[in-house]
Amino acid sequence: MTPALWAALLLAAPSHAGEPRVLTWPEAIAAARRENPELSSSRHAAAASRQSYLGSYDGLLPSLSLSNGWSDSNSAGPTTNHWDASGTLGMSLLDMGTVAGIRRAKAGLDRAGANLRLAAATLRFNLRRAFLQLLQAQENLEVSGTIHGIRKKSSELVRLRYDSGRESKGNMLRAAAQALQADADLAQAGRDLGTARRTLVRHLGLAAYEAVAAAGNLSPAEPPEFPKDPEPLISRRPDLEVAAAQVRTAETGVGSARSVLWPTLSSRYSRAVAGRDAFPSDRYSWTAGATLSLPVFGGGPTAAYRDIRAATSDLDAAREDLRAARAQAAVELEGAWSDYARAASQAKVQAALLEAARQRGEEADIRYASGLLSYDNWEIISTDRVVQERQALQARLNAALAEAAWDRALGKGLEE
Repeated sequence: MTPALWAALLLAAPSHAGEPRVLTWPEAIAAARRENPELSSSRHAAAASRQSYLGSYDGLLPSLSLSNGWSDSNSAGPTTNHWDASGTLGMSLLDMGTVAGIRRAKAGLDRAGANLRLAAATLRFNLRRAFLQLLQAQENLEVSGTIHGIRKKSSELVRLRYDSGRESKGNMLRAAAQALQADADLAQAGRDLGTARRTLVRHLGLAAYEAVAAAGNLSPAEPPEFPKDPEPLISRRPDLEVAAAQVRTAETGVGSARSVLWPTLSSRYSRAVAGRDAFPSDRYSWTAGATLSLPVFGGGPTAAYRDIRAATSDLDAAREDLRAARAQAAVELEGAWSDYARAASQAKVQAALLEAARQRGEEADIRYASGLLSYDNWEIISTDRVVQERQALQARLNAALAEAAWDRALGKGLEE
C-alpha cells in the first residue's frame, strides 16, 4: 500500500473511526468464519439436523416405565390402605415406519450438511467480491487523486497561456471545467470507498461499523486450461450436493409411504406387586405378550396406494431437478471459465493501452508547453490518458471478479 493511498484512506475514513483496520484476504476469511450470521445460521441448522437424526433411533430402543401408587377406600368394608408397584418393559420388534423415519432424518442431515457447504461457498463469493470492490475503491481514490493533479496542472498551464495571450478563452474555460470535474470525481471516490467498506463489514458479519482497508492487489491469476472432462469439477459443487440430498429425501418419502404395508410387531412384559407397605413384596403378578398388527382400512393398503404414487412422483421430480441442475452447472462452469479468460486478456490489453497513454501524455505535455502542439490535440491526448487510467482499473477489477466467479462455479468453500 503506497504512502499516498494510505493518506487517502485516512482522509476518507469517518472522523470517529480512527485508522482503518487493514485486512488481508486470509484474515477476512477468518473473520467471516467467526462472525458472519448466515454461515452461523447454517451451522446451527446442521447441528439441529444432527440431533434430530440421533433422536430418530429412540424408536428402536426398548421402553421401561415404573410406577408406585397408593389408594384408600372403604367401599368394600373397613378402610384399607393399598399400595401397588409395577414395571413395564416394551420393545418394538418390527416397525418399518420407524426405520423410514431414521432414513428420512439421515437424508435431512445430509441436506443440512450440503446447505452448509453451499452457504460457505456463497459467502466466499460475496466476501471475495466485496473485498475486491474495496481494493478497487482504494485504488480508484488514488487514481482520482492522480487525475485531479493532472487536470489541475493542465488548468493552470492553460490559464497562464491565456493570460499571456497565447490561448483562447474557450479553451481556458474548458480546462477549468475539467479541473472542477476532477474535484467532483475525487469527492465521489471517497464516498464510494465508504460504501465499499460498509459492504465488506456487512459480509464479515461485524456487529458494529469498523473502518477497514483491504491489503492486496487486483491482479488475478492466469486462467487455467478448461478440463477435457469437467464432470469431476461439476460433481463437487455444493448446489448439486443439495439437489442430490433432495433426491435422497424423496426416496425416504417413498419408503415411508410403503411402510404401512408392513405389519408391526411389538412385545411387552409387565410385573406388578400390591400390599399394605409402600414397597410391597407380596401378591405379585406378571403379564407378557406380543402384538402383531396390520391396518387394512383407514391408513392401510388402500391409503398407501395413493401415498406411494404421490411420493414416487415427488422422487421423479427430484431426480429431474438434479438432472437439470447438473446440466446447468456444466453451462455455468464453461461460461465462467470463458468470462475469466476474456477478462484476463482484456486486462492485459488495457494495461498496455494505459502504458501507451501515459507515455503519450508526457510527450504531449512537453510539446504543448513549448508551443509545438495545439490545445485541441493536446486535450485529446490528455483525456485519453484519463480514460485509460479508469478503464485499466475497471478491467483489472473485472478480471478479478471473473476469477471469483470461476471459483464459485467450481464450488470452492470459504477456506479453499
